Amino acid sequence: MAGRILMFSMGLDSFILKQVYQFKNEECLFVRMGTEENRIEESLIDKLYPGVVKTELPISQFELPNKIIPFRNHFLALLGAQYASSIYFGFTLGDTTKDKDYVFKAQIEGILNYFATSPEKVKYGAPYTVNMPYKHLTKTQIVKKYLDSHFPAIDLLTKSSSCYNGGDIACGMCRSCLRKFVALYLNDIDTDGFFINNPSHYLDQFLEESIIKNRVSELSDIQQCIIKVKGR
Repeated sequence: MAGRILMFSMGLDSFILKQVYQFKNEECLFVRMGTEENRIEESLIDKLYPGVVKTELPISQFELPNKIIPFRNHFLALLGAQYASSIYFGFTLGDTTKDKDYVFKAQIEGILNYFATSPEKVKYGAPYTVNMPYKHLTKTQIVKKYLDSHFPAIDLLTKSSSCYNGGDIACGMCRSCLRKFVALYLNDIDTDGFFINNPSHYLDQFLEESIIKNRVSELSDIQQCIIKVKGR
């Protein structure tokens, strides 16, 4: 395996990271976790990305009602270290769970490199790094970065999957769908026909929820999207 590995979920963020950073299929790791959306993602990978590395991590049993799997990215980072010493995640500024921030990065790197002080006990030598190149950017900004690199906008809709509810067509109502819609809409990408429900109908509720949960980094984008939708 190469010296770097992308934890590839088929979501918008890891898809953009794959394209912009030119990860080959064999440098991407898809983890079978057993959730419904995970199975949909794998079916798309089979169609679109032959050669992506796959492995098992059956942790869907621990999924909470809010779709969080506690310590998921801890598990994934440790798993990624079995394939390469440089591990990439598509985390963004709007991600608020603790296992997607800089403290997580520092702590998990410390664990990996502490264990690697016994080089005969690891496949890849230190230093192990957890890389989050888009952590300082919102989803809207990384979509712009993708478009500025002259990749086709349609691929964001047809070659990525970001819905918590599973299903062949995105629901348009869950937080993942709404975050994706905001990022695409603010970059003038037409999403008609790609959601079961019209995401614009849920933006006010999404903004209120984001304010309550103090998701400060995305508030401006949501507000701009609401203004743009209403001015259409």
